Amino acid sequence: MTQTIKNFKKVQNALASQEYLEAINILNRLLEIDFKNEMKYLQLRGEAYLKSEQYELGLIDLAKVVEVDNKNIPALVNFSAALIRCNRQPDAKDILEYILELDPENFDARINLCNVYQTLGKSEESLKQAFKAIEIRPNAAIAYNNLGTSLGELNLVEDSRQAFLTSMTLDHEFMPAIINLAQIEIKNDNYDEGIRLYEDALKNKKISPNQSELVKYYLGFSYLYQGKLDVGWENYEYGFGSLLPIASLRSTRKFIQPRWNGESFSAKKLLIWREQGLGDEIEFSTCLFDLVDMNVEVILECEPRLVSIFQRTFPKFIVRKEALQADGYPQFDDFDVQCPIGSLPRLFRKNLDSFKINNTRRIEVSKEKINSFNLKLKPYQNKILIGICWRSGLLSIQRNKHYTSIVDWRELLSNPIYQFINLQYGDCEAELIQIEESLNIKILRWPELDLKNDLEDVLALIKNLDYVVTIGSAVSSLAGSVGTKTFMLTHKNWMLLGQEDWYPWFDSVVPLVAEKNQHLAEKIKLINYYIKS
Repeated sequence: MTQTIKNFKKVQNALASQEYLEAINILNRLLEIDFKNEMKYLQLRGEAYLKSEQYELGLIDLAKVVEVDNKNIPALVNFSAALIRCNRQPDAKDILEYILELDPENFDARINLCNVYQTLGKSEESLKQAFKAIEIRPNAAIAYNNLGTSLGELNLVEDSRQAFLTSMTLDHEFMPAIINLAQIEIKNDNYDEGIRLYEDALKNKKISPNQSELVKYYLGFSYLYQGKLDVGWENYEYGFGSLLPIASLRSTRKFIQPRWNGESFSAKKLLIWREQGLGDEIEFSTCLFDLVDMNVEVILECEPRLVSIFQRTFPKFIVRKEALQADGYPQFDDFDVQCPIGSLPRLFRKNLDSFKINNTRRIEVSKEKINSFNLKLKPYQNKILIGICWRSGLLSIQRNKHYTSIVDWRELLSNPIYQFINLQYGDCEAELIQIEESLNIKILRWPELDLKNDLEDVLALIKNLDYVVTIGSAVSSLAGSVGTKTFMLTHKNWMLLGQEDWYPWFDSVVPLVAEKNQHLAEKIKLINYYIKS
């Protein structure tokens, strides 16, 4: 018994000195000999696993503890944290709300629930939790940091900035506030200041390995925004870190196969796998032409809507939809090395000149479908055919400032020499009817055409158009991929790679870049000029 007490004190000392692996090793021994205190040891080991960033192991231990004692608030709080780290936010939400039923003044539960609500898109609920946490601990830096992130989600940028500054006043080395303040500066187009904050954070001795990866990933976007492609793409590789918000993660996929980093190989199969959104996948797919030229065996796992399109375009590839098991590992074991599609630019687009090599190669569109839409559009051949997309299909406070309303297009839509075709997916029929009645025009659309899911048809339709005018969205990527002249209404962003007068990814896309405080609608008036010229 005396030895058990000594070992337990060693655990406490190891935890206090942040020697978490040492604490775990001692707890492993205690669990083998002292069954009476099993739950206490499991709780401590679960906490040590969390601190050492072994989140799944921590989740297993803490789940056993709370199953035995569902009113053990410290264990419940850590259990919720483990759920968050394992990307199980809905489950974490339920646990945290239960904790607050038991203890409404629990500060840690308020902080964690604030973060979970943000991830789940419940911005107003998140803000309420942030204010409640400040009421409980008015001098806590983390509380003001959470307030800042909540305000940022509501696009209250200056209020968010002041909250982060307050957090740093309370603790000038509180790393999350430093990182978030840098993001606010970036959001305000103060890139030099944002980069300075990021780079200073990397020099801070208190930064953890995971925080360092987070900062490097965010720095990657800033460098790419400035056109510093080499260092930008290198930092972009940190986009798989465990501290990244779910929305920012490049992917949660897992592999036992090694990553391919451009080295030469023979008699091996390379898996290229999808990540992020449809538009990014299409833009990154321009690098697949470089793989064609290398004459390597490629398996391409892509968005299901793109399978037939990519198979036609890359006939030597094996193309299939993304195939995952429940644990995040691949469903198939028929490849030797793997690479995410978003990592191909690091290998093939190291400078702006490298974009010019393959940016005229196009996605292959079904000739049969092209002919089908050609017949549908034949009655309008005496007019200039223009496809339009004025907003995203997903609306939010954060997204809306980057988009337009269809009423902003009134002057362009009134021009009788144009025939407009709707490319806006989602629920937009009421908007279309209203503008048609207001201007006495007809915007072409077909009820049977699913603009979100029938990409074969969408590409064939776009291929028949003279122009596309769109905000920066998947539509601009689709139009660019088939070579249709496209005017993209956008603010400065990292995908422009520091350019404003040309779009590196597709030579047929013309970026119309709004200034910092300029609304995108101001750029619509330029379309007539560009078409005439």
